[in-house]
Amino acid sequence: MTRERPRVLLVELAEAPTAARLGRLLRDAGVEVIHAGVLGTEQILRTAEQEDPDALVVFGDAVPAGLADGLGDVHLFVVHPENPAEPLEALAERLAGGRSHTR
Repeated sequence: MTRERPRVLLVELAEAPTAARLGRLLRDAGVEVIHAGVLGTEQILRTAEQEDPDALVVFGDAVPAGLADGLGDVHLFVVHPENPAEPLEALAERLAGGRSHTR
C-alpha cells in the first residue's frame, strides 16, 4: 500500500508542550499526525505496530532502551523537549519530505 502523505507518530516520555506545536506544523505541511501523548517503551512499540507510521518522533532526553531495535523500518527522531537540536519548523519540513504549504 502506498500512502499519499507521510504518517508520523508523536510520543512523549514526559509531558512536552513542544510536541503539540510540532504536530500542528506537520499537519499544516500535509502530514498525517498521530499524537499518542505520554507512553512507555512497550506502549510506544505497540502503538507503532498498530498505526504503521513512516516516522516516530520521541520527545525526551534519550531513546529508551530497546526502542530502536523494535521499530523495524520506521525512522526514529528524538527531540529534547526543552532544547531541540534543530528548529521544529525545520524538523517538520524534513518529516514532510521537504513539502510545505508556505513555499
